[in-house]
Amino acid sequence: MINNEIVVGFDVSPSARAALEWAARQARSTGWTLRALHVLDWASADNVYAMPVIEDRVYTQDDRVDAGYRHRLEQAFASSGPDEGWSLQLGQGHAGRLLVDQSRDAQLLVVGSHEHVGLERILVGSASHYCVSHAKCPVVVVPISAPKPPADQHAGESSPGVSH
Repeated sequence: MINNEIVVGFDVSPSARAALEWAARQARSTGWTLRALHVLDWASADNVYAMPVIEDRVYTQDDRVDAGYRHRLEQAFASSGPDEGWSLQLGQGHAGRLLVDQSRDAQLLVVGSHEHVGLERILVGSASHYCVSHAKCPVVVVPISAPKPPADQHAGESSPGVSH
């Protein structure tokens, strides 16, 4: 069952902040809720998607995550001026796989385009590329200098290129 939610991949990088800002504007213009998901992973010199993982999971509020780390993410999320019903969740595992799984019933998945290029992209992998290749909902990849959706849209309408 599709719900009126936007899932956005989030960390404190410039590209993820741009994705959050774009997703926040889109959520406000459509009346959809927004759920930011920050995924802790353990990227190494190998391709992150080839690494074995015990489980990809989303943490509950009761799970122990370093308070300082959580606070820094919460402050960055708060900078978007979250509306009622918006949330920030933390997870662990492969970022792309978890974002795809968590967005399976969403209207839209929004991710930033990280600065991985060339050999670094091959070695580390790209969560945004994984999402584009595997997501079941539309995916928007937002560059750091993302254009803003038109301001004259009404609730319930989406920006050009985003289908319902």
